[in-house]
Amino acid sequence: MRAVFAVCLLFLVSTTACNRAAPPAEPTPAQTPTPPSTPVPEPATPAAYAQGYAVELAPQQTEADLRSAAEDIFADVVSIERLFPDADAADDPEGLSRIWRVRVADPVTSGAGAWDQAYALQERGGFVRVEPDTEDTLVEAQKRSAVTACFGDDGVPAPADPAWSLAAMRVPQARRLTPPAGGKTLGEGVRVCHPDSGWTDHVDLDGARIDRSQSLNLMEGGSDARDPLGYQGNPGHGTKTGSVIVSDGGFGASSGTTAPGTVVGLAPKATLVPIRTFNSVVRVLDSNTARAVRHATTAQCDVISMSLGGRAFFGLERAINDAVRRGTIVVNAAGNCIGMVVAPASYDNAIAVAATNAQDKPWKGSSKGRAVDIAAPGEDVYVADAVAGTTGTRASPGNGTSFATAAVAGAAADWLAFHGRARIDAARGSLTRRDLFVQAMQASARKPAGFDTSRFGAGILDLDALLRQPLGAPRTQLRAPPQDDTVNLLSRTLDRDPAEVRSGLQRMLSAEPGTLDATLRRFGPELLDLAMRDPDAFRQALDAPSADALRAPAATLRPKASRALAAKLQATP
Repeated sequence: MRAVFAVCLLFLVSTTACNRAAPPAEPTPAQTPTPPSTPVPEPATPAAYAQGYAVELAPQQTEADLRSAAEDIFADVVSIERLFPDADAADDPEGLSRIWRVRVADPVTSGAGAWDQAYALQERGGFVRVEPDTEDTLVEAQKRSAVTACFGDDGVPAPADPAWSLAAMRVPQARRLTPPAGGKTLGEGVRVCHPDSGWTDHVDLDGARIDRSQSLNLMEGGSDARDPLGYQGNPGHGTKTGSVIVSDGGFGASSGTTAPGTVVGLAPKATLVPIRTFNSVVRVLDSNTARAVRHATTAQCDVISMSLGGRAFFGLERAINDAVRRGTIVVNAAGNCIGMVVAPASYDNAIAVAATNAQDKPWKGSSKGRAVDIAAPGEDVYVADAVAGTTGTRASPGNGTSFATAAVAGAAADWLAFHGRARIDAARGSLTRRDLFVQAMQASARKPAGFDTSRFGAGILDLDALLRQPLGAPRTQLRAPPQDDTVNLLSRTLDRDPAEVRSGLQRMLSAEPGTLDATLRRFGPELLDLAMRDPDAFRQALDAPSADALRAPAATLRPKASRALAAKLQATP
């Protein structure tokens, strides 16, 4: 068993899941997978580039201004395009229509070099904001943390009953409830967008529930979101998480599950809209994740299920805020085996999900902290195993906040269908659907004895209690805007008190009284990037140096920072 985990560990990433044992090879029947119901355009071949940048223009600036500045800074500009080409400036409080993506062929020697170039472009053009568009922020942090955080299964076998996780969330009891007038069961009529690795044919991933007309492929291009498998990273991840949401299984008389497969989805009558966004859940291009969220909004999805992790990127933050204001519930994995809460789970408008096991204890690989809103089963959860070239039939237990996230997304679909959008909107007042769902989910959560609600959310998802939770009278309180400034994001990412973070940053940056906010406006995104690349070193840098220290705690971060930020990091204790 531990040998299997040693192999899995090589591929374990911040929000993925690792099966306890590799499933046997599938037989290959004569039939081929069902073809898409609509023609799929040929994928566009992306132009070769070395580094991308996300740029926010001021309201009066144009593409010509951006091109002029970019051609002054870079020798080989490959492309300049809007990040959200369909954003309407007339209905755009988040400024999505002013965010552009620049790609260049100029080589970059390091992450710090990309930030140097970002600052140079920002200064040359006088732009509001410029950040590198990256995909590797979490890789090193995950490698450092994985061995101690996730190795081995402690000799505890997976539960034999594939329905154990559904019983832990009281799903069988929830299915016996009768919805109020106009309500529906099992997520019927609700659309769940699913930025992940794509989908494959499997008995536990009903093809009839997949909306191929709105699917999208952000990796190879086009609209075919099928997972090609066979690559390094997390092939088949989308099939696993998708099965937790929409698999059409049932419950046995006393235990176990019934046909068509092994997995029981939380919302088997919901519609799944797959968005192929990554090959590895820890290598997700910032701009692709943001575009996936925007596509989910335009595809009129009610719920977004994101079992992935990356850095705190302003384009993603804006896209999530826009989706939430339009009524979408965004559910996100807190992270696996990485020692911090990853983005987008760290955002205020996101719903951050931790993972638990069959003993109602936190899974040892789950990220945790003040950012987490709720927990759900994520250790030894039975999920569909993808197979190339045929329809898969097998399922096996796997670990990860990925599966807990999919469960909460399915519960959100059930809640929306059960009460109906009209009743929910009447009850929410000035709040969002997301706010009302979180309030109901946290108020109804199961709290086992000794459960740490300060680090793993309000408790464990209880679908029966959630659906029974009254919507109540229309809310009258005003909704506070999301608090996603540098201090609060670092607080939620690293699980540190905001006041403690602020004083640590003041010391780290040698900021004079009254100047810290201006410094954070300039360097905040890079500081967040440094914190997610090496959370342990960043936590140490926030601490006051000991009396006998020979160098400042921030000295470890200086070689990884841009030249401008390195000059500000305190070099002596």
